[in-house]
Amino acid sequence: MHEPDILFLDEPTSGVDPLTRREFWLHINSMVEKGVTVMVTTHFMDEAEYCDRIGLVYRGKLIASGTPDDLKAQAADDDTPDPTMEQAFITLIHDWDKEHAHE
Repeated sequence: MHEPDILFLDEPTSGVDPLTRREFWLHINSMVEKGVTVMVTTHFMDEAEYCDRIGLVYRGKLIASGTPDDLKAQAADDDTPDPTMEQAFITLIHDWDKEHAHE
């Protein structure tokens, strides 16, 4: 594959085995180190952890964005002071639903 300035990948690891997923991310990270901007869509929350920045899209709207640590910090509370990425996404979605229940 050539090395473009920007690369868009839509669910690139869907349906692949864990070893191939890991190799894919190693390849993507090496491209990023060479200056390629990579935009990835994924439903795998562990893959979101590999990203420098995340945009959480829900019901067609961007409802949160930031680094993985930023999003987890936004979702942290007394019951879950150190949420996983999946817990953070669920919390952010529930919070958005509560804030927009009457729209």
